[in-house]
Amino acid sequence: MAEQIIQANEVAAKGRANPFTRLMAFLGPGLFLIGYNIGTGSVTTMASAGSRWGMSLTWTVVLSCVFTYIGLLAFSRYTLVTGDTILYAIRRRLPWGSAIGMFLLVAVTLAEFAGITGLMAICVDLILEWIRFATGQYNGAIKLTVTLALTAMLFWVLWRGSYTFLENLLGLLVAVMGVSFLITAALLVPSWRAILSGLVPRVPQEPDAALLVAGMAGTTFSSAILYCRSITLKHKRWSVADSKHALVDTIVSVTVMFALSIAVMICAAGTLFVAGRPIEAAVDMIKTLEPLAGKFAITLFVVGVLGAGISSLIPTILIGPWLIGDYTNRPIDPKSTSSRILVTVGALIALGAPYFPPSIAKPVFLMILTMALLAVILPFSTIAIMVLLNQKTYMKEHRSGPVMNLACHSPIVFSLIMTYYAVSGLCEYVQLILPA
Repeated sequence: MAEQIIQANEVAAKGRANPFTRLMAFLGPGLFLIGYNIGTGSVTTMASAGSRWGMSLTWTVVLSCVFTYIGLLAFSRYTLVTGDTILYAIRRRLPWGSAIGMFLLVAVTLAEFAGITGLMAICVDLILEWIRFATGQYNGAIKLTVTLALTAMLFWVLWRGSYTFLENLLGLLVAVMGVSFLITAALLVPSWRAILSGLVPRVPQEPDAALLVAGMAGTTFSSAILYCRSITLKHKRWSVADSKHALVDTIVSVTVMFALSIAVMICAAGTLFVAGRPIEAAVDMIKTLEPLAGKFAITLFVVGVLGAGISSLIPTILIGPWLIGDYTNRPIDPKSTSSRILVTVGALIALGAPYFPPSIAKPVFLMILTMALLAVILPFSTIAIMVLLNQKTYMKEHRSGPVMNLACHSPIVFSLIMTYYAVSGLCEYVQLILPA
């Protein structure tokens, strides 16, 4: 009864809300997915791929988004029907569920915390390069000031911000990022024939190509966004009655993910690939794009990357406390002790990230490695959700039918292939860096 009263009050409040608030309420869970998904990891991997191989890896983005859509539908369906988040369901309803759930909790959290290092270092490097580009000034004091300011902002937002505040902030950042990337891509678009030819699956025969392909898949289709989807749906108290709403939200979020990922590849392929200037980091694009694309395009790209970085840092730091709440069946509470401890740890990692020696932690490699690790974890999540969706005791008449089961098999196969690429790519990389 109490929950019905709360829902009724929320409906009444939505009716009185302004258009922006109503849009956030309608697309909130999807905005969290976009904000997490399209970060500096995506920008780095897509830009590197576009500058080195043009649009030949378009197929990776397309397949990743298709399987992300299927995965989001599957995770959404379970939470909408049962009201339970996925890690909690794995822990309670699968054989050896506690061990599997704890493994996924720890593995995803560690991968994401490693990702904070790369995310923050790239954001700071980008801001510093832009300051040098615009003013010609660069020194240690500027770097320290930028690092402290960005860390303090993140810490304040995550320490005091409510879910609704974070949702609205991500909505604004996603809008800035989207407009910047899409306009830049429109200015630099290569031939459509090149884009279409990239739909044919093939992996370049180069030592680190397999790792980059796995990183591209991992930055789009990862366990973290699947669990994030389930958690946000439960927090919004959506149920089976909201299935159509959830479907629209999923379609919009995946479509935006695809558009922005392709836009970044186009920015690199339309200039750097044509000019024969491959890059390994998003920050390098400022140095190499300016004479090719002009200051206006560079400014737009920088604004987009910063929006991507900040919008991705917020969910990345939050994923730890959220997964703990998922595993223990507790609601999102930014003021809980576990949440604030992990937020503090994340902020400290972010504070130190720009000062890690490049010989120990290369930001770009850390981002690609993080995405590849998420690809390795993915098969456990896709297999688990298919088993859960077929449990008649909990799903009842909503249990998966032949079509849904067939659809769920394809992400499992894709995730296993990407795991192979990730492992083989990591092995190749280790062989390259080890002394002969």
